[in-house]
Amino acid sequence: MTDLDVVVVGFHSRDLVLRCLDSVPAAAAGLSCAITVVDNGSADGTVAAVEAWAADRPWLEVTAKDLGANTGFAHAANAGMAHGHAAYVALLNPDTVADPGSLTRLVEALRSLCSPLPGEPAAIVAPTLRYADGRPQLTARSFPTASAGLFGRRSVLTKLFPGNRWSRRFLVERDHAGDTEPYRVDWVSGAAMVLPRVVLDRFGGFDEGYFLFWEDADWCRRLAGAGYSVWCVPDATVRHDEGGTRRHTGSALATRSFHAGAYRYWRTHHAPQPWNPLRWAAAAALGSRALLLLAAHRVERLAAPRNPLTEGTRP
Repeated sequence: MTDLDVVVVGFHSRDLVLRCLDSVPAAAAGLSCAITVVDNGSADGTVAAVEAWAADRPWLEVTAKDLGANTGFAHAANAGMAHGHAAYVALLNPDTVADPGSLTRLVEALRSLCSPLPGEPAAIVAPTLRYADGRPQLTARSFPTASAGLFGRRSVLTKLFPGNRWSRRFLVERDHAGDTEPYRVDWVSGAAMVLPRVVLDRFGGFDEGYFLFWEDADWCRRLAGAGYSVWCVPDATVRHDEGGTRRHTGSALATRSFHAGAYRYWRTHHAPQPWNPLRWAAAAALGSRALLLLAAHRVERLAAPRNPLTEGTRP
């Protein structure tokens, strides 16, 4: 039986996908591994490029699936994860580069964390995500709350006062700098994670109502509610060109998807009752923020010099 299925979802990100694939063999050293690339209807030749990449590496089992349209990250990831039969499943964003041994370390951690606490088996392990310059991205976090917008990793308050207790409470990873042993968290980024296939078979994958963004937070929260645990493995590292895929997705689609996902998460986990005023407050706040950002994107596009080579094309 194959040890590890590696799933990469792409959308107009051929070169990023190939760079990610280049890192997989060394990252999964010592494991038998199969790779599935799911393409969301790209027009940049991603599938053909992956097939050519695989032809040069006949010792690897590689499958390229073209969904023919942009079905969203959650749907494409679920399709990729359902394809294989390995004992463990790794999910990698195309804008990631897995460091040597990182996937092997994550599988080892999962095996050792099979039942860390009675009734709370490990469902997901994730690496430390780092920028290209080595800085941590602080993606091992507590579950989002209303204050996360004020004290999240990109907020002005966190940047001005990085040591404040509210940001530290949300950005759990900061309190584990220098750790080498796995530590438990609420939520990790879907940019890089590994899970046992048995959990996927029993519990299911992402909620496909999320098009892009927030599906990882929702999945971790639902897994926690079902009695599973989520862990960060600090000595497994993956480089993440955060926003690399977003440049190909388009800022308007990313903005709409982010805010729609945030509202879906809030409605599901904090205000499930239709009459709950918090639901409508969240809709108003997130909708207003999205409209302001979309207007800003529109102004930027109008002000930017036009490129006759790409005029009329979609990102």
